[in-house]
Amino acid sequence: MWNQLEKEFSRMPSQAEIAKYMLDVGIRQEGNKLFFDRISISHSQVGEAIGKDKRVVAATVNTIKKNKRLYSIYSKLQPTCNLINMARDMGWGVICVELIHPNMPGTLGRITTKLGDMKVSIRQAQCPATDCNMLYIITDNAIPGDVLVALKEVMNVKTIKLFT
Repeated sequence: MWNQLEKEFSRMPSQAEIAKYMLDVGIRQEGNKLFFDRISISHSQVGEAIGKDKRVVAATVNTIKKNKRLYSIYSKLQPTCNLINMARDMGWGVICVELIHPNMPGTLGRITTKLGDMKVSIRQAQCPATDCNMLYIITDNAIPGDVLVALKEVMNVKTIKLFT
C-alpha cells in the first residue's frame, strides 16, 4: 500500500517518514488532530516516537489534509492487534514469508490451503501496509520443519523464515 502513497511525499522525505509511521501503526487523522483508535495523540508524541520535530508532524498533517485522496485514506485508519511479538510467549508459531510478487492473486490462498492440508491452524495473517513483500502468519502451535519445506514449494514464495 505504501508504494501507492509514497509518491505523494516524494519531495518531502521527513514527511514521508511520518506518513509511513502513521500508516504502519494505524494513526488516524481527523482535521488537524491525530488519533490512535479513540485516543487523541499530539504531534509532539508522534514526533518523539520516530525522532522528528513536532513541526514536521504538523506539516505532514497539513499535507494529508490538503490532499483529498490522502485524507480519505488517513481519516479511516485503525490500529490492529499485531500478535507477532507475543506469539512465542503464547506458544504460537510465526512464519515469515517473503513474496516474489506481492500483488499476485491467490498467493495467500495457496499458502493457507497448504497449511490447512498439513493440519496447521492459523490465528492471524498479516501483511504490513508499508512492506507488501512480507507476509506474517501466526499459527496456534509451533511450526514443524516439514511445514517450512512444503511452503517453499508454493508458487510466488521467495523465502520462508521462522520469526523468533
